[in-house]
Amino acid sequence: MDADSRITVLIVDNDAWVRRGMKDILEAAPDIVVVAEAEDGDQVAAKVTRFRPHVVLMDLKMARVGGLEATRELMTMSNPPKVIAMTAFDVDDMVVQAVEAGAHSFLSKDAAPQAFQQAVRVVASDHSLFSCDSLRAIVASSPRRQAPDQTPLASLTEREREVLTILATGAANSVIAERLYLGETTVKTHISSLFAKLGVPNRVSASLIAFRCGLVT
Repeated sequence: MDADSRITVLIVDNDAWVRRGMKDILEAAPDIVVVAEAEDGDQVAAKVTRFRPHVVLMDLKMARVGGLEATRELMTMSNPPKVIAMTAFDVDDMVVQAVEAGAHSFLSKDAAPQAFQQAVRVVASDHSLFSCDSLRAIVASSPRRQAPDQTPLASLTEREREVLTILATGAANSVIAERLYLGETTVKTHISSLFAKLGVPNRVSASLIAFRCGLVT
């Protein structure tokens, strides 16, 4: 495979053995290359600026600067990379906050190697990798959180609500287009519009609002 066509990744974790293992897992795939590593969140912005990775695998708990703060910093950059949050648990409050900060996906560190390769490919293609069960678990894990303002959801058109309902199941644009008898370009336009109205950066954040507001159960 042409080196220029490979997906570039930055691995951020304070454990050198974890970084080594993740690199071995990812580079076993011919279309993925690890271009840099960081041992703490305070190194992330500089590494991203220097190496311009497509995807950042971000540990959430580190010694000096956590992955949550580092993710928020990345989202302020122009054309930020896609972020996959890594945690020792399937879902916890930090995962919820990482999603709200702009993470495109999240994975447990003990997930299968193929799951990491798939997640990198999916988020690099400007999609989000998640399951309905994982979003339900996020909603269930934060019962004390105040429900989001219903006004942004109310501002959606009927077609945008339909698109969001299907998007929240993890469906790709092609699937949304097929179900609603629309062209993919039209679907992308609806998604961009509903993102702006909801004030969210990506599909997983929009889907989380859909679940919390009861649009999807």
